[in-house]
Amino acid sequence: MAIIPFRKPDGPKPDIGKMKSRVLNGELLPPAGEIEKREIAGEHTSEPIKDPRDIRRISEFLISNKRYRDNMLFILGINFGLRVSDLLSIRFCDLFELHNNKHVFKRSFPILEEKTKNTRKVQRNRYITINNAVMDAVELYLQHFSPRLDDFLFASESNRASGALHRVSVDRILKGIGCDLDLPYKIATHTLRKTFAFHQMVQANNDPRKLLLLQKIFGHSSVAQTLDYIGITKDEIEQAYLDLNLGAGVCLLDSRISEAS
Repeated sequence: MAIIPFRKPDGPKPDIGKMKSRVLNGELLPPAGEIEKREIAGEHTSEPIKDPRDIRRISEFLISNKRYRDNMLFILGINFGLRVSDLLSIRFCDLFELHNNKHVFKRSFPILEEKTKNTRKVQRNRYITINNAVMDAVELYLQHFSPRLDDFLFASESNRASGALHRVSVDRILKGIGCDLDLPYKIATHTLRKTFAFHQMVQANNDPRKLLLLQKIFGHSSVAQTLDYIGITKDEIEQAYLDLNLGAGVCLLDSRISEAS
């Protein structure tokens, strides 16, 4: 059975961002006594950056602040769809080859992903294709810095001799960008990979074959796992409740209930 995610419902639907809170006028309910605190799980999820305008805002923000390494990190992260540990392992020599005494971008390069090489009986390389957005970000970086061919792409600026950035530093960088731009997403290192997957589905018009391809790319055991990874976010779940709205218009409200301004 084909599974097609992110299908847009027909007709108008409530907009979560524009909905007003309804306020009960007057003291209709007696004050609460002591209530045992409800146990809830901690929130640790990250979300994809869904709006292409936000992707552009992030890149423009980083470039305008001359953060060319961080822009390259962001652009490669959302175009390669790698775990951050694998992303940080990339060196300039992975991207370039020598042709007629000039360095040219490769069409693709192989990578043996760190996590899967320790869990799969048969090890397979994943081949990463280099697109124009990636080449633009790398070239912009190289216009301002002169790394060696064997240098990591994402070297620590405070201590280049130490090698690549640590994933904790990447998490701090991404969260800082989200805070600076007041982005409406839960941002962490997996945001980059999830953004890659989300926009793959959007650009494929939710083709179920693309979902199967993403499952294969990510090494997931099922398409359900891939859908869960891409993220049915809190807003989408909330929207599902609002769209249902069973029995609306049946109950008659009196003047005790008003809409908050």
